[in-house]
Amino acid sequence: MVRFGVRMVRDKRRWRLLWRMMPERTSLRSDRNMKAPRYRPGSTNRITVTSVREDACTITTDTPENLLRFWQEIIATQPDHEPDKESVVVVMMNTRLRPYAWHRVSLGTVSESHCQPREVFRPVIAAGAYGFALMHNHPSGDASPSSSDYAITRRINEAATLLQIRLVDHVIVGEPAPGRSPYYSFREAGMIS
Repeated sequence: MVRFGVRMVRDKRRWRLLWRMMPERTSLRSDRNMKAPRYRPGSTNRITVTSVREDACTITTDTPENLLRFWQEIIATQPDHEPDKESVVVVMMNTRLRPYAWHRVSLGTVSESHCQPREVFRPVIAAGAYGFALMHNHPSGDASPSSSDYAITRRINEAATLLQIRLVDHVIVGEPAPGRSPYYSFREAGMIS
């Protein structure tokens, strides 16, 4: 299992494009000799995808229960995971629906997290994934979806159909309690085929 990051390389100097992709280092801004790339007429920037860290993973993510297990065993155990904030994660899969990479798209507040389809599809396309699953947690513990959860699922499902990338599921992770499930699956609810 690879958690990947994107970096920008220019003139034999490295400048990391996504700051949050490096949990081992808290800040990359301390490198004073690294400057953010600017647009200059007649020049281009080269963007490469690199592996940040590998996590052992033997889970197939073909069911919502396995996606919940993936969240609990891989994502929730990361040093930069904040369970008291809503976090949106995309899990990239191969043709056998085995995860090979994941990316945290957004880290929000205690009640909401903003994510746009372009942020969801950027790592999916860069990784060359056959399919992907969208996951996020509800810090309150109640996994029932909000109206904005329905809206973003519809938009991402339409975009995935257009791009011919399979949206396997959108799972909301909550806490187990008597009378409620620890997760909500949009595929089980019939919104994703």
